[in-house]
Amino acid sequence: MLLEVFSWTGADQAFTSITGGEARLKDLHVTVAALLVAHGCNVGYTPVIGGIGELKYGRLSHVDQTYLRLATYRAANATLIEHQASIPLAQVWGGGLVASVDGMRFVVPVPSVYARPNPKYFGRRGGATWLNMINDQAAGLGGKVVAGTPRDSLYVLDVLYDRDGGKRPETIVTDTASYSDIVFGPLTLAGFAYAPQLADLPDQKMWRIDPTTDYAPSRKRPAAGSTSPGSSASGRTSCGSSAPSTPAPSARTT
Repeated sequence: MLLEVFSWTGADQAFTSITGGEARLKDLHVTVAALLVAHGCNVGYTPVIGGIGELKYGRLSHVDQTYLRLATYRAANATLIEHQASIPLAQVWGGGLVASVDGMRFVVPVPSVYARPNPKYFGRRGGATWLNMINDQAAGLGGKVVAGTPRDSLYVLDVLYDRDGGKRPETIVTDTASYSDIVFGPLTLAGFAYAPQLADLPDQKMWRIDPTTDYAPSRKRPAAGSTSPGSSASGRTSCGSSAPSTPAPSARTT
């Protein structure tokens, strides 16, 4: 499968030597494909060692240390993102301007700076969160390893500005676990529309800057010093009330 994808996209050309040399090993793509399987499945070299020279242990080890690193992974992913965007079916799915950010939690069985305790998800061991961003063309634009299980939304901007490739998304979608009220501000200032998918939306509390203002188009503006229905003097209003708060137009769900 990987060799077929390489033939379509040329993504294997992104794996260059750390020495900067132009010469490439013969059939390098075969070795790279084997190493990607070994690392992706976390099985080590043994299952991918074969009888041909490209799959010998010495060759695998050399290519792993010389050609596979963060910079080449990201360059290869950028090639895949670009090719995915050119596929007609992907263009039907979307224009690449909507992206979803979500976290996946993994147990880290060895000591690591990225491992943090959380008995709910990791038991007695530590773990980390892989924060991943995928657009509406089903292309993974980038990701970030976060220590432990912090609120995903705190790292959304990091992922957005550290993409491997693809168009800059205009709308960012997250689930309830990634949602935080304060994230509306930074994302709006950065020019993104934030559209969290909130499972408990009726229980959310939103805020209005001016507690005397009624934003509902069907009601008149209340007199100065009074408060609109569903609000309090502090300006807090329930999402279930008839008077939405200022951020409500941005807090849409799709």
